[in-house]
Amino acid sequence: MPTKKQAIIKTTDGKMQVNVATDTSDGTVANAGRFLLLNDSGIVDDSVIPDWMKGFLIKDNCVETGGIAVGKMVALTSTGFVLADNATLTKDVIGIAVTVGVNGAQMSVLTGGKFTITGATFTKGSNYFLGAAGDVTVTPPDNVANKLSQRVGKALAATQLVLEISEPIITSSLA
Repeated sequence: MPTKKQAIIKTTDGKMQVNVATDTSDGTVANAGRFLLLNDSGIVDDSVIPDWMKGFLIKDNCVETGGIAVGKMVALTSTGFVLADNATLTKDVIGIAVTVGVNGAQMSVLTGGKFTITGATFTKGSNYFLGAAGDVTVTPPDNVANKLSQRVGKALAATQLVLEISEPIITSSLA
């Protein structure tokens, strides 16, 4: 039997307590208060995801040669997830990577809701659009031929984005 991961936490009354992680849940009170641990596949098991979130989380294989980092915008092809890219008309955004994507392995992608991206520098209240190689930008590719203009969401804070993914629009150059 694998060893369960543990952490020392401070309770609300200021006492130190050992807390055991879980990578699966049977929904009982015994699992309440545990922190989440990725399962052996490197993803969060469906049993620990709240029902309201399950409709926004999809899983498939990563087929991006160099992998996909957490927080990158992701497209879905017939073979699996790749980095979304506004310069490739077939790589429109379906969601944001919530687990690391390793080529040939399963990963999880969030298609709606709010998500925190550590190290991001968003401007609160600004709209964000698909950029290159899974990145986002505040500047849509207007007046550039054959690019995808796709809004992905709005910044709630410097590191937090609410996903509101729009249909992609193919841009054209205005003479």
